[in-house]
Amino acid sequence: MLSKLISQVEKLYWTYYVKKHCTRYGKGLTVTGPVRITGGGEITCGDDLLIRAAHYDPVKMHVAPNAKLSMGSKVFMNNRVNISCSEKIEIGTHVDIADECLIIDNDFHGMGDNLHKKAPIIIKDDVWLATRVIVLKGVTIGKGSVIGAGSVVTKSIPPNSFAAGVPAKVIRPI
Repeated sequence: MLSKLISQVEKLYWTYYVKKHCTRYGKGLTVTGPVRITGGGEITCGDDLLIRAAHYDPVKMHVAPNAKLSMGSKVFMNNRVNISCSEKIEIGTHVDIADECLIIDNDFHGMGDNLHKKAPIIIKDDVWLATRVIVLKGVTIGKGSVIGAGSVVTKSIPPNSFAAGVPAKVIRPI
């Protein structure tokens, strides 16, 4: 009984923590464990955002100043999801993001005299990113697509596609 009470208190705390970092959020936001939010940029989310995390598997979000991370309704993020937003990341409605996915819209550093590169990421509605998917800068993942486990998405994926591999390629239409 005590462990259930502790779990409920933790859920309330982490949900409050995420809400205070959001510019706007919808109803039904639920966070089950640790989330680390840094950077000070703008975060918005729709209704029924669910972030599942555990003490040993926190979700991390870095949203740089002047950057925007937006999530639609019914977005699910699982343990160890890591989002790094330097410019803009849009996550649509009913998007499922499995364990240990990395979504990153920048290179973090340049080579020689070149500045680091960044480009927006857009993940359309009804997308599933399976375990350990990496989505890199400048990518759009089309509505209704599924990205296979362990894939690295370096180019845009059309709607209603199953893509997998390193780099991810369309395997078949859905």
